[in-house]
Amino acid sequence: MSVQLKVARSAGTVGIFKHAVTMVMGMWLIVGLFIDGFAHNHGAVETFFTPWHAILYSGYLACAIWILIITYQNKIKAHHATWAASIPTGYKLGVAGVIIFFIGGIGDMLWHTIFGIEKNIEALLSPTHLILLTGALMILTSPYRAMSYAEKDISPSFRRLLPALTSVALTFAVMAFFLMYAWSFRQNLWMAREEDAVAKAVVDFLITTMLLVLPIMLVMRRWKLPFGTVTYFFVFEAVLMAVLDGFSHYGSIVILLISGIIGDLLLKSIKEKEAGAWQYRGVFFLLPVLIWSLYFADLRLFHTLDWSPELWGGTIFICGLCSMGLSMLTAPLTTGRKQ
Repeated sequence: MSVQLKVARSAGTVGIFKHAVTMVMGMWLIVGLFIDGFAHNHGAVETFFTPWHAILYSGYLACAIWILIITYQNKIKAHHATWAASIPTGYKLGVAGVIIFFIGGIGDMLWHTIFGIEKNIEALLSPTHLILLTGALMILTSPYRAMSYAEKDISPSFRRLLPALTSVALTFAVMAFFLMYAWSFRQNLWMAREEDAVAKAVVDFLITTMLLVLPIMLVMRRWKLPFGTVTYFFVFEAVLMAVLDGFSHYGSIVILLISGIIGDLLLKSIKEKEAGAWQYRGVFFLLPVLIWSLYFADLRLFHTLDWSPELWGGTIFICGLCSMGLSMLTAPLTTGRKQ
Protein backbone atom coordinates (compact mmCIF):
# COMPACT_ATOMS: atom_id res chain seq x y z
CA MET A 1 0.00 0.00 0.00
CA SER A 2 1.42 3.39 -0.99
CA VAL A 3 2.33 6.06 1.52
CA GLN A 4 -0.19 8.40 -0.11
CA LEU A 5 -3.02 5.93 0.44
CA LYS A 6 -2.00 5.39 4.04
CA VAL A 7 -2.00 9.13 4.61
CA ALA A 8 -5.40 9.51 2.99
CA ARG A 9 -6.87 6.87 5.26
CA SER A 10 -5.13 8.35 8.27
CA ALA A 11 -6.44 11.82 7.48
CA GLY A 12 -9.92 10.44 7.17
CA THR A 13 -9.76 9.02 10.69
CA VAL A 14 -10.03 12.44 12.35
CA GLY A 15 -13.12 11.82 14.45
CA ILE A 16 -16.00 13.81 15.86
CA PHE A 17 -14.17 14.44 19.14
CA LYS A 18 -11.23 16.10 17.38
CA HIS A 19 -13.56 18.27 15.32
CA ALA A 20 -15.32 19.24 18.55
CA VAL A 21 -12.00 20.29 20.08
CA THR A 22 -11.30 22.41 16.99
CA MET A 23 -14.61 24.16 17.55
CA VAL A 24 -13.91 24.74 21.25
CA MET A 25 -10.71 26.50 20.20
CA GLY A 26 -12.66 28.35 17.53
CA MET A 27 -15.19 29.50 20.13
CA TRP A 28 -12.32 30.80 22.26
CA LEU A 29 -11.07 32.81 19.29
CA ILE A 30 -14.48 34.22 18.35
CA VAL A 31 -15.55 35.07 21.90
CA GLY A 32 -12.36 37.13 22.07
CA LEU A 33 -13.35 38.81 18.80
CA PHE A 34 -16.78 39.80 20.08
CA ILE A 35 -15.41 41.04 23.41
CA ASP A 36 -12.94 43.13 21.42
CA GLY A 37 -15.89 44.41 19.37
CA PHE A 38 -17.69 45.42 22.57
CA ALA A 39 -14.57 47.28 23.71
CA HIS A 40 -14.29 49.11 20.39
CA ASN A 41 -17.97 50.05 20.46
CA HIS A 42 -17.61 51.55 23.94
CA GLY A 43 -14.35 53.42 23.45
CA ALA A 44 -12.28 51.13 25.66
CA VAL A 45 -9.50 50.42 23.12
CA GLU A 46 -6.48 52.72 23.22
CA THR A 47 -3.64 50.32 22.46
CA PHE A 48 -3.01 46.99 20.76
CA PHE A 49 -2.06 45.33 24.05
CA THR A 50 -5.41 44.82 25.78
CA PRO A 51 -7.05 41.98 27.75
CA TRP A 52 -9.58 41.38 24.96
CA HIS A 53 -6.81 41.14 22.36
CA ALA A 54 -5.17 38.62 24.70
CA ILE A 55 -8.34 36.47 24.57
CA LEU A 56 -8.55 36.81 20.78
CA TYR A 57 -4.94 35.95 20.02
CA SER A 58 -4.64 33.22 22.65
CA GLY A 59 -7.69 31.63 20.99
CA TYR A 60 -5.89 31.83 17.68
CA LEU A 61 -2.79 30.27 19.23
CA ALA A 62 -4.91 27.44 20.64
CA CYS A 63 -6.37 26.80 17.15
CA ALA A 64 -2.92 26.81 15.57
CA ILE A 65 -1.41 24.43 18.14
CA TRP A 66 -4.38 22.04 17.92
CA ILE A 67 -4.25 21.84 14.12
CA LEU A 68 -0.49 21.20 14.41
CA ILE A 69 -1.16 18.40 16.91
CA ILE A 70 -3.70 16.53 14.77
CA THR A 71 -1.46 16.94 11.72
CA TYR A 72 1.48 15.54 13.67
CA GLN A 73 -0.63 12.59 14.82
CA ASN A 74 -1.41 11.78 11.18
CA LYS A 75 2.26 12.08 10.29
CA ILE A 76 3.16 9.57 13.00
CA LYS A 77 0.53 7.11 11.71
CA ALA A 78 1.84 7.30 8.15
CA HIS A 79 5.61 6.90 8.40
CA HIS A 80 7.75 8.96 6.05
CA ALA A 81 4.77 11.09 5.02
CA THR A 82 5.35 14.78 4.44
CA TRP A 83 3.79 17.39 6.70
CA ALA A 84 1.61 18.64 3.85
CA ALA A 85 0.31 15.14 3.12
CA SER A 86 -0.46 14.60 6.82
CA ILE A 87 -2.89 17.51 7.12
CA PRO A 88 -6.34 16.03 7.93
CA THR A 89 -9.02 16.04 5.28
CA GLY A 90 -10.78 19.38 5.26
CA TYR A 91 -8.04 21.17 7.21
CA LYS A 92 -5.69 22.31 4.44
CA LEU A 93 -7.46 25.65 4.14
CA GLY A 94 -7.39 25.78 7.94
CA VAL A 95 -3.59 25.50 7.91
CA ALA A 96 -3.44 28.28 5.33
CA GLY A 97 -5.78 30.27 7.58
CA VAL A 98 -3.40 29.84 10.54
CA ILE A 99 -0.59 31.36 8.45
CA ILE A 100 -2.76 34.19 7.11
CA PHE A 101 -4.09 35.02 10.59
CA PHE A 102 -0.51 35.15 11.91
CA ILE A 103 0.47 37.59 9.15
CA GLY A 104 -2.65 39.66 9.88
CA GLY A 105 -1.88 39.70 13.61
CA ILE A 106 1.66 40.99 13.09
CA GLY A 107 0.34 43.53 10.61
CA ASP A 108 -2.42 44.56 13.02
CA MET A 109 0.09 45.27 15.79
CA LEU A 110 2.25 47.36 13.45
CA TRP A 111 -0.77 49.14 11.97
CA HIS A 112 -2.10 50.16 15.38
CA THR A 113 1.35 51.23 16.53
CA ILE A 114 1.88 53.46 13.49
CA PHE A 115 -1.63 54.70 12.69
CA GLY A 116 -3.43 54.31 16.03
CA ILE A 117 -6.73 52.61 16.86
CA GLU A 118 -9.61 52.83 14.36
CA LYS A 119 -13.18 53.47 15.44
CA ASN A 120 -16.63 52.50 14.16
CA ILE A 121 -16.85 51.14 10.59
CA GLU A 122 -13.21 52.07 9.92
CA ALA A 123 -12.19 49.39 12.43
CA LEU A 124 -14.20 46.75 10.57
CA LEU A 125 -12.76 47.69 7.18
CA SER A 126 -9.16 48.08 8.32
CA PRO A 127 -6.86 46.14 5.92
CA THR A 128 -5.25 44.12 8.73
CA HIS A 129 -8.63 43.28 10.25
CA LEU A 130 -9.83 41.97 6.88
CA ILE A 131 -6.72 39.78 6.69
CA LEU A 132 -7.59 38.43 10.16
CA LEU A 133 -11.16 37.79 8.92
CA THR A 134 -9.80 35.80 5.98
CA GLY A 135 -7.66 33.61 8.22
CA ALA A 136 -10.45 33.09 10.75
CA LEU A 137 -12.93 31.98 8.08
CA MET A 138 -10.46 29.44 6.72
CA ILE A 139 -9.84 28.01 10.20
CA LEU A 140 -13.46 27.93 11.36
CA THR A 141 -14.83 26.19 8.27
CA SER A 142 -12.41 23.23 8.57
CA PRO A 143 -14.68 20.88 10.61
CA TYR A 144 -17.60 21.49 8.25
CA ARG A 145 -15.46 20.61 5.23
CA ALA A 146 -14.06 17.54 6.98
CA MET A 147 -17.43 16.22 8.13
CA SER A 148 -19.05 16.93 4.76
CA TYR A 149 -16.48 14.58 3.27
CA ALA A 150 -16.53 11.89 5.97
CA GLU A 151 -20.07 11.75 7.36
CA LYS A 152 -22.00 9.12 5.38
CA ASP A 153 -25.27 9.25 7.33
CA ILE A 154 -27.69 11.56 5.53
CA SER A 155 -29.68 12.11 8.73
CA PRO A 156 -27.20 12.28 11.64
CA SER A 157 -28.22 13.15 15.19
CA PHE A 158 -27.83 16.69 16.51
CA ARG A 159 -25.03 15.56 18.82
CA ARG A 160 -23.07 13.90 16.04
CA LEU A 161 -23.50 16.86 13.69
CA LEU A 162 -22.77 19.50 16.35
CA PRO A 163 -19.13 20.21 15.35
CA ALA A 164 -20.18 20.83 11.74
CA LEU A 165 -23.14 22.97 12.87
CA THR A 166 -20.87 24.97 15.15
CA SER A 167 -18.41 25.43 12.30
CA VAL A 168 -21.16 26.93 10.16
CA ALA A 169 -22.58 28.97 13.06
CA LEU A 170 -19.20 30.48 13.92
CA THR A 171 -18.54 31.30 10.27
CA PHE A 172 -21.77 33.22 9.89
CA ALA A 173 -21.32 34.86 13.30
CA VAL A 174 -17.98 36.25 12.14
CA MET A 175 -19.59 37.54 8.94
CA ALA A 176 -22.36 39.13 11.02
CA PHE A 177 -19.69 40.73 13.21
CA PHE A 178 -18.09 42.44 10.23
CA LEU A 179 -21.57 43.50 9.09
CA MET A 180 -22.66 44.65 12.56
CA TYR A 181 -23.70 48.04 11.16
CA ALA A 182 -26.33 46.18 9.09
CA TRP A 183 -27.60 43.88 11.88
CA SER A 184 -31.21 45.08 12.18
CA PHE A 185 -31.60 44.24 15.85
CA ARG A 186 -28.92 46.81 16.71
CA GLN A 187 -30.60 49.68 14.84
CA ASN A 188 -32.93 52.27 16.34
CA LEU A 189 -35.55 51.66 13.72
CA TRP A 190 -38.12 53.93 15.31
CA MET A 191 -35.77 56.82 14.48
CA ALA A 192 -35.75 56.00 10.74
CA ARG A 193 -38.07 58.58 9.22
CA GLU A 194 -36.16 60.21 6.38
CA GLU A 195 -36.21 58.46 3.00
CA ASP A 196 -32.52 57.51 3.06
CA ALA A 197 -32.73 56.18 6.63
CA VAL A 198 -35.78 54.06 5.81
CA ALA A 199 -34.12 52.70 2.66
CA LYS A 200 -31.01 51.71 4.64
CA ALA A 201 -33.20 50.04 7.28
CA VAL A 202 -34.93 47.90 4.63
CA VAL A 203 -31.56 46.85 3.19
CA ASP A 204 -30.40 45.98 6.72
CA PHE A 205 -33.46 43.75 7.16
CA LEU A 206 -32.56 41.90 3.98
CA ILE A 207 -28.90 41.46 5.00
CA THR A 208 -29.87 40.23 8.47
CA THR A 209 -32.36 37.81 6.92
CA MET A 210 -29.65 36.34 4.69
CA LEU A 211 -27.28 35.92 7.64
CA LEU A 212 -29.97 33.97 9.47
CA VAL A 213 -31.40 31.69 6.77
CA LEU A 214 -28.33 30.89 4.65
CA PRO A 215 -26.66 28.68 7.30
CA ILE A 216 -29.76 26.49 7.37
CA MET A 217 -29.89 26.23 3.59
CA LEU A 218 -26.19 25.38 3.42
CA VAL A 219 -26.45 22.44 5.83
CA MET A 220 -29.61 21.19 4.13
CA ARG A 221 -27.66 20.71 0.90
CA ARG A 222 -25.67 18.00 2.67
CA TRP A 223 -27.84 16.53 5.45
CA LYS A 224 -31.38 16.32 6.74
CA LEU A 225 -31.47 18.74 9.63
CA PRO A 226 -31.71 17.26 13.13
CA PHE A 227 -34.28 18.88 15.38
CA GLY A 228 -32.83 21.93 17.12
CA THR A 229 -30.64 23.11 14.25
CA VAL A 230 -32.62 26.25 13.45
CA THR A 231 -32.85 27.25 17.11
CA TYR A 232 -29.14 26.60 17.57
CA PHE A 233 -28.18 28.79 14.60
CA PHE A 234 -30.56 31.62 15.53
CA VAL A 235 -29.72 31.78 19.23
CA PHE A 236 -25.99 31.31 18.62
CA GLU A 237 -25.88 34.33 16.34
CA ALA A 238 -28.24 36.40 18.48
CA VAL A 239 -26.25 35.88 21.68
CA LEU A 240 -22.90 36.73 20.12
CA MET A 241 -24.27 39.84 18.39
CA ALA A 242 -25.88 40.94 21.65
CA VAL A 243 -22.43 40.90 23.27
CA LEU A 244 -21.47 43.89 21.12
CA ASP A 245 -23.89 46.13 23.06
CA GLY A 246 -23.65 44.51 26.46
CA PHE A 247 -26.94 42.61 25.90
CA SER A 248 -28.91 45.85 25.79
CA HIS A 249 -30.72 44.39 22.76
CA TYR A 250 -31.62 41.14 24.51
CA GLY A 251 -35.05 41.18 22.84
CA SER A 252 -33.41 39.80 19.69
CA ILE A 253 -32.50 36.64 21.59
CA VAL A 254 -36.13 36.12 22.63
CA ILE A 255 -37.43 36.79 19.11
CA LEU A 256 -34.95 34.42 17.48
CA LEU A 257 -35.46 31.76 20.15
CA ILE A 258 -39.21 31.71 19.48
CA SER A 259 -38.66 31.78 15.71
CA GLY A 260 -36.05 29.02 15.91
CA ILE A 261 -38.28 26.67 17.87
CA ILE A 262 -41.18 27.22 15.46
CA GLY A 263 -38.80 26.75 12.51
CA ASP A 264 -37.56 23.46 13.94
CA LEU A 265 -41.12 22.24 14.44
CA LEU A 266 -42.04 23.16 10.87
CA LEU A 267 -38.99 21.41 9.42
CA LYS A 268 -39.57 18.34 11.59
CA SER A 269 -43.08 18.02 10.18
CA ILE A 270 -41.69 17.76 6.62
CA LYS A 271 -38.39 16.02 7.37
CA GLU A 272 -39.25 13.02 5.20
CA LYS A 273 -39.72 15.24 2.16
CA GLU A 274 -36.87 15.77 -0.28
CA ALA A 275 -34.89 18.97 0.34
CA GLY A 276 -36.16 20.44 -2.94
CA ALA A 277 -39.84 19.99 -2.08
CA TRP A 278 -42.07 23.06 -2.17
CA GLN A 279 -42.84 22.68 1.54
CA TYR A 280 -39.27 23.67 2.37
CA ARG A 281 -39.58 26.78 0.25
CA GLY A 282 -42.71 27.64 2.19
CA VAL A 283 -40.83 27.28 5.49
CA PHE A 284 -38.06 29.58 4.28
CA PHE A 285 -40.70 32.14 3.33
CA LEU A 286 -42.38 31.86 6.73
CA LEU A 287 -39.21 32.10 8.84
CA PRO A 288 -38.36 35.75 7.98
CA VAL A 289 -42.05 36.65 8.09
CA LEU A 290 -42.23 35.29 11.64
CA ILE A 291 -38.97 36.94 12.78
CA TRP A 292 -39.81 40.41 11.51
CA SER A 293 -43.48 40.21 12.49
CA LEU A 294 -42.34 39.62 16.07
CA TYR A 295 -39.79 42.41 15.69
CA PHE A 296 -42.32 44.98 14.49
CA ALA A 297 -44.83 43.83 17.10
CA ASP A 298 -42.19 44.45 19.77
CA LEU A 299 -41.60 47.95 18.39
CA ARG A 300 -45.32 48.69 18.31
CA LEU A 301 -45.88 47.50 21.88
CA PHE A 302 -42.77 48.72 23.69
CA HIS A 303 -41.22 51.46 21.56
CA THR A 304 -42.34 53.79 18.78
CA LEU A 305 -43.06 52.78 15.19
CA ASP A 306 -43.92 55.56 12.79
CA TRP A 307 -43.70 53.42 9.67
CA SER A 308 -46.81 53.01 7.57
CA PRO A 309 -48.29 49.51 7.07
CA GLU A 310 -46.94 49.59 3.53
CA LEU A 311 -43.41 50.01 4.85
CA TRP A 312 -43.34 47.50 7.68
CA GLY A 313 -45.67 45.04 5.95
CA GLY A 314 -43.75 45.28 2.67
CA THR A 315 -40.44 44.82 4.48
CA ILE A 316 -41.68 41.64 6.14
CA PHE A 317 -42.98 40.29 2.84
CA ILE A 318 -39.90 41.09 0.73
CA CYS A 319 -37.62 39.44 3.31
CA GLY A 320 -39.78 36.32 3.08
CA LEU A 321 -39.74 36.38 -0.71
CA CYS A 322 -35.95 36.82 -0.91
CA SER A 323 -35.46 33.97 1.53
CA MET A 324 -37.77 31.76 -0.50
CA GLY A 325 -35.91 32.69 -3.69
CA LEU A 326 -32.60 31.71 -2.13
CA SER A 327 -34.08 28.39 -1.01
CA MET A 328 -35.01 27.66 -4.62
CA LEU A 329 -31.44 28.29 -5.76
CA THR A 330 -29.73 26.38 -2.93
CA ALA A 331 -32.00 23.32 -2.87
CA PRO A 332 -30.06 20.20 -3.98
CA LEU A 333 -31.32 18.94 -7.32
CA THR A 334 -32.45 15.36 -7.80
CA THR A 335 -31.34 14.07 -11.19
CA GLY A 336 -34.20 13.17 -13.49
CA ARG A 337 -36.93 14.80 -11.41
CA LYS A 338 -38.70 18.07 -11.90
CA GLN A 339 -38.41 20.58 -9.06
